[in-house]
Amino acid sequence: MSKWTYLGGLCWLASGVLLLFQIIGNMVKENYNWKMLAIDDVVEAKYLSWIDKISVDLAQQAVQYIVTMPLYLLLLVLGGIFFLFSILYKGR
Repeated sequence: MSKWTYLGGLCWLASGVLLLFQIIGNMVKENYNWKMLAIDDVVEAKYLSWIDKISVDLAQQAVQYIVTMPLYLLLLVLGGIFFLFSILYKGR
């Protein structure tokens, strides 16, 4: 197994654990108010202010989308990309 496979598995494991903890946390509360955890929820806004300074509008929108998408989904997609790298660079 390559380092890409390990990284992909680690991302998928982190995604599953994060989703599991969100499900358990919502089951414990009396009102089931589901809130998706994203990067901008974890990191302070002052560390993400560089996104507003990106001059290319399409790149700014893409980065803003990545920062606001659910973290478990981001980790799931990133793990898939790492597994794809593992397949592509198997012989190297």
